[in-house]
Amino acid sequence: MTLRLLTLADVQQSISMEQAIDAMESAFKQLARQEAKLPLRTAISIEQEQAMTLAMPAYLIQEKILGLKVVSIFPNNLSRHKPSINGFIMLLDAQTGEPKVLMDAGYLTALRTGAVSGLATRCFAKDDAHQVAIIGAGQQALTQLQAVAAVRDIKQVSVWSRNQANAEQFAKQCAHMFDVSVHPSVASAVKNADVICTATSSTEPLIHPQDIAPDIHINAIGSHTSTMREISNAVLEKAIVIADQREAVLAEAGEIISAIHQHHLTKESIIELGHWLLHKKDNYKKRLTVFKSVGLAIQDLSVAEVVYQNAQANNLGMPFALSRAEAAIL
Repeated sequence: MTLRLLTLADVQQSISMEQAIDAMESAFKQLARQEAKLPLRTAISIEQEQAMTLAMPAYLIQEKILGLKVVSIFPNNLSRHKPSINGFIMLLDAQTGEPKVLMDAGYLTALRTGAVSGLATRCFAKDDAHQVAIIGAGQQALTQLQAVAAVRDIKQVSVWSRNQANAEQFAKQCAHMFDVSVHPSVASAVKNADVICTATSSTEPLIHPQDIAPDIHINAIGSHTSTMREISNAVLEKAIVIADQREAVLAEAGEIISAIHQHHLTKESIIELGHWLLHKKDNYKKRLTVFKSVGLAIQDLSVAEVVYQNAQANNLGMPFALSRAEAAIL
């Protein structure tokens, strides 16, 4: 049994943001057509590090993409000068169950999270959107911006972070591509925005209705536990709320759980992204829209398959034999 090992560099060479966004659309349509097997992820918390490790299996039936991701989120790693997100994705042969590729998941996690925000922005943000606010300047911030810029003509970027140094570093990183300004408050950062991307671990709402335009689109991707909240109940009450998967956000998204519990939102009103993509009955581009994503394994596997196919075509990666006999041949 032999599988291909792909390094971070191999992965980065083997997929573009545009390819990732297209992979998201295909994956979510399959989910809506019930052509995906997607159990809820299993989480283990490491309290002393304020961290967690997640195991996320899935199977996309139409494309025969089978596999799982194991990812760890350790926020304290930033102070150790290490990535806060680490992990791997393994794809299996859907006919034999044999492992076929193992690849770094840190970059792909950020890429696919950005890509689904890009897809939601393409579907729900107004066509002439040109200013984006990035709330949170951690590992996810850059791919959020790259994804939005892939689907809208972004000219101006405003950024806020609790860590001023992170915000300033992010601004420097993007200054050659956009007009970037660092803001002292969330309200200031979002004041003139057409699109907002929130990527924080906040436990208190950051986005409030008095600070935003009535036709803004928000990608909320930071909160992924019941105690985290980025978007206020008042915003969710006014908004068209779209989710990557209703079941997942009801279980894991703190702001959704809070809004429903306090009667600002109903379960039935939440639109699933894949269902909208299949039917496209309503145009929400002139409405206040919130896309809430907690991350699904189908996202990881769909981008991993693109990486695998492109890596094979370009002979990237290293074969690794899991049995002694194959190792002797290699």
